[in-house]
Amino acid sequence: MPDQKKTVFFSTDLHNDLSRAFEDLRRIHEDFAEMIKIIEEASDASADAAYKQDLRRYADGFLGAADDLEKWMITYANAVNAQLADNHLVYERDAYQTLNRILQWDKADVRQLARWINDLKELTAHIGLTMPYLLHVRQIPTEEIPEEIAAYPVFVLDRQGYCLCGMELREILYIDEVHERMKEKKRQK
Repeated sequence: MPDQKKTVFFSTDLHNDLSRAFEDLRRIHEDFAEMIKIIEEASDASADAAYKQDLRRYADGFLGAADDLEKWMITYANAVNAQLADNHLVYERDAYQTLNRILQWDKADVRQLARWINDLKELTAHIGLTMPYLLHVRQIPTEEIPEEIAAYPVFVLDRQGYCLCGMELREILYIDEVHERMKEKKRQK
């Protein structure tokens, strides 16, 4: 019988994937611009008129491609971002899929969990909800948290001994670091 806890997520975080694609296109455009600059410098440094003319022709070809890339990149980025910004269903779907990931977390690496929690906060903001509306911290799978550090506050402990701490669930500390901070608090009192 297959593991029913595992879920396959198709098209998860579509908006993030597209943003990365457009960042890649911007980087490629910058690479084109740098190549054009190098070709023009080589052309200026050359004494051979025919070679200089060939280099200028190559630079013009790259410049045309770079301009086309920039034009279409901006056009598609604006269109896609506008559509995604208005697409409540995409954000809602991604929020519930991320919530499902959190609830099925395998307790292996609290850093992965922290990323998912941060993603859920961002996604719920797009659909007009807050994370506590969908997820209570006690629902998150965790290793047993020793009483002496729970008050730090530590909310989640992974199998490696790393804790997800703080009311915002953003601070990651090793269990020994939490013990030290708790001792320091006692000394300051």
